[in-house]
Amino acid sequence: MDQLETFKRNLISKIVIFAVTFSAAYFVLDTYQVTYKNYKSMETTLEKRIEHSQELKSQINEYQTKIDNLNDPEKLDLILQEHGYGKAGEVLHKFEVPEAVTPLEETLRSERSKSIFEYFVESIIGTNDKSQ
Repeated sequence: MDQLETFKRNLISKIVIFAVTFSAAYFVLDTYQVTYKNYKSMETTLEKRIEHSQELKSQINEYQTKIDNLNDPEKLDLILQEHGYGKAGEVLHKFEVPEAVTPLEETLRSERSKSIFEYFVESIIGTNDKSQ
């Protein structure tokens, strides 16, 4: 009978140890599988976002090049022809930088010399006498 009691205790302790070990192994493997799936999905999401950012950077560079080309008259003709304006070899526009124009107010305020007509009129009227 004593042997039977010892056998029962050993059996129960072995069953408990087996159950705890099995539960722990199942928990570790199940958790590992879920976290690995999450890791893989995050990794693919990161790769897609990196690809998308590279596409956006190349698009930004392309737009910057187009903006820079708008300042060059020769390349501007090509851009306009790409959009259907004019024909190949045809000059669509020509930019000439105009000379600076002095504002009218500044021109009227500045001292100027008298014309021959003004000297003639003043000599007839008599206002060109410096003694007065």
